[in-house]
Formats: sequence, structure tokens, C-alpha cells
Amino acid sequence: MSAGGDNIDISKAYDSGYADAEVHYETFARLAHFFGRDMHAHWHDRYFQLHYLATGKITLQLDDHLYDVCAPLFILTPPSVPHAFITEADSDGHVLTVRQELVWSLAEKLWPGQADTINRAGVCLSLAASPLTLAALDHYWPLIAAEFSGAAAGRELALNALAQALFTLLLREAPPWEHGPCGVRGEMRQFQRFNRMIDQHYRQHLAVPDYARELGVSESRLTGLCRRFANQSPKRLIFERVLREAKRLLRYSSDSVHQIAWALGYKDPAYFARFFHRMAGCSPSEFRNR
Repeated sequence: MSAGGDNIDISKAYDSGYADAEVHYETFARLAHFFGRDMHAHWHDRYFQLHYLATGKITLQLDDHLYDVCAPLFILTPPSVPHAFITEADSDGHVLTVRQELVWSLAEKLWPGQADTINRAGVCLSLAASPLTLAALDHYWPLIAAEFSGAAAGRELALNALAQALFTLLLREAPPWEHGPCGVRGEMRQFQRFNRMIDQHYRQHLAVPDYARELGVSESRLTGLCRRFANQSPKRLIFERVLREAKRLLRYSSDSVHQIAWALGYKDPAYFARFFHRMAGCSPSEFRNR
């Protein structure tokens, strides 16, 4: 195993049917069957990933930290932090891949003023001495699996709530500031900061030079970081965050398209409609009526 690697978008590489999902669930064994038990170094841009190993053993490289541990355990990998692992045939458990903004929102509620620390710490922690947490996890995983594979009303809302409950349980076991600064090397940290800034300012429609200036880097430097960690341009990352929020509001709010446009910082609803059609391939109304 070695540092570096590739960005893997699990919704494209493994499960394209859930490209817009905020929460993706799969068993550890199924992902291991697809990607292999000897998983090369990789990362997940704009996603937190949570591995829970219920049985077996794992040899893990989490950024520049090495672990050789037995179940039960969990691994929390922040966005863009490289990780690689080798597992044995009897290793099984569960994997949650969650949009970064869902976890950031939770972290702000858990630790006001300290939420950014969750980006900095990759965690690998045994749960052998935490029987109450293990019992709670045994309750939550079947619920998450059933919701993810089902089609009941409110499915995505339920998944988001269950994922946040599970993250809360595990983050109590390992507050981010208690762990070493895994994943804070200069370039990665700058890219993480850029994503955090997008989440804070996307409604203001700042230009790429504005973000670069705030980060203290050149526009070409920022473009290089985004190409390296996300295979996309800075502008595309900003646009995709606006699009995700637009889709969320169209799905879960009763606001009109005009109201959603204004909420997203568009003074001209027609311009918002053109932007949405260009990015999503359909009008906002067509998306809402699907």
C-alpha cells in the first residue's frame, strides 16, 4: 500500500443509480467483491466515508498512518484523504458514503465553532470496549439497509436522519480533535478549505478569483488543486453545489421555482432555469414532477 492514488466517485464507479444521493449504503463484502480485498490507495472527493467492520481483520493505510486491527472497529475517512486497505475473506461489515455537507451540518450542531476539525482527522478505532455502541449499531445498520434498498415515502429523509444518528454515535467515541492531524498536508487542506468555502458562499455566486484570493492562492493554483483532487474545474465544483441545493429544494420544499431561484441568489428566475437545464438536462419543473 502507498500514499497517493485516485479519486473514486462511488456513484459513478459502482452504483450510478444513486448519483444524486446524499447517503449511499453497501455491505463491506459486496464492495470488496467489486473492488477487491486489496484496495489500492484512493480517496472520495466531497464525501465522508464510514467503514464499520463487524468481523475479520484489516490492514489499513489512512493517509500516512498504518493500522493492523481486528473487528469490531470503525474507520472514518474525511473527504479527499487517501486510504488503502487489505482485508481477509471473512471480513465483513457495512460502508456509508455520505455527502460532506450532511456531515458538516451535523458537526456544527455537535461542536459549534469546532466543526472544521472533522475535516482534519481520519479515524480508525476499535469498538471492542464499547458494548452499548455496538448494540446501537446492530440496531441502526438493518434500518439503514432496509431504507436504502426500499422505496417508501420519505426514503431519503429517513436515510439522512439515520446516517446522522449513526455518525453521532461514532463521533462520540472519537471526537475529531482527539486524533492526530491525518489528512492536513498543504494541498489537501487547501482543497478542503475551498470546498468548505463553497458550502458557505455558493448562494452569493462568488467568482473563482474571489475564492482564490480568500484562500491566498493564485487562480491557476486553485484550478490545479481541483483538477488533482476532483478531476474538475473550480467553477464546476461551485456549480455542482448550487445544483445539489436546487434539487434538494425542488424535492423537499413546496416553494415555487421562482422562490427557489431567489433563495439560491438568482435575481432573474429565468437565468436560474437556464442554469438548471444546462446542468441537469431538464427544467426545474420537470425535475420536480419526476
